Amino acid sequence: MSAITLWTPEQTQLISSTIAPGCTNDELRLFAYACQRTGLDPFSKQIYAIKRGGKMTIQAGIDGLRAIAERTGQLDGSETYWCGDEGDWKDVWLSSKPPAAAKTIVHRKGSQHPFVGVARFADYNAGQGLWSKMPAAMIAKCSEALALRKAFPADMSGVYSTDEMDQAETVTVTPTEAVKLPATTKVDSSKTFTAGKAAIAKAKNLQDLEDLQPRMAARLEAGEISQEQHDQLLQLMLEKENELSHN
Repeated sequence: MSAITLWTPEQTQLISSTIAPGCTNDELRLFAYACQRTGLDPFSKQIYAIKRGGKMTIQAGIDGLRAIAERTGQLDGSETYWCGDEGDWKDVWLSSKPPAAAKTIVHRKGSQHPFVGVARFADYNAGQGLWSKMPAAMIAKCSEALALRKAFPADMSGVYSTDEMDQAETVTVTPTEAVKLPATTKVDSSKTFTAGKAAIAKAKNLQDLEDLQPRMAARLEAGEISQEQHDQLLQLMLEKENELSHN
C-alpha cells in the first residue's frame, strides 16, 4: 500500500472549501484514502465528500464508478431495464410517465453469476432538477451504481453516486425499522469490528495492510460491519500505515 496522497496546504484548503466542505482533518484523511483507493481525482470533480447530519458521505458521479469498474479489467458489460407499475421489464422506456423502477445487470469476468441492482423510483426521486426532466435516465444511474458496488465491493465500498444521494436530505429513519433487527446483529457486528482492529494491529508490513482492504470491503458488503465501523477501520489502517512507513 503506497502512502496516502498528501495535498499541499493550498490544495487542502481548496478541497475543504469546495469539494469536502465542513469535513474535519480526520475526515479529510479518510477522503484522501478514498481518492487513492478509487483512483478518482477530486480536483476534476470526480469524487466528493458531503456532510449530512454530521456524517461524511463519499460520493462520485456514475462516470467515476464506471471508470473504477473498467480499471479492474474484470467488467464484462452491463444492461439496464425499466418497468412500470405492472412489473414488465423493458429495454427502453418510451412512456411520458416516470418508470416505477430500473434494473441494471452487471457482468464480471470469472463470476458464475451476474450482479443485479434494482432501484425504485419512489425511493430515489428528488422531485426536482433532472429528476423531473429525465426520470428514466436518473433512476437507471441509481440501479447501475447499486449493481456496480455489488460486482466490485473491494473497489467501491462506501462510495455512493451523487444521483443516489439526491434525495438524502428528505430521508428519515423510524424507530420501527431499528427494532426489526435481530438482537444478535449488533453482537456479530461488534465481534467482526473487534477482529478487524486486531488484524490491523498485528499487521507487520504494508502488504499485510493491503491484504486486509478487500476483506474489510467484503465485510461491509455482507452487512457484517456498519459503514461507520468500516470508516473507523480505515482510520486505524491509516495510522498503522504511517507507523509502518516510519519504521
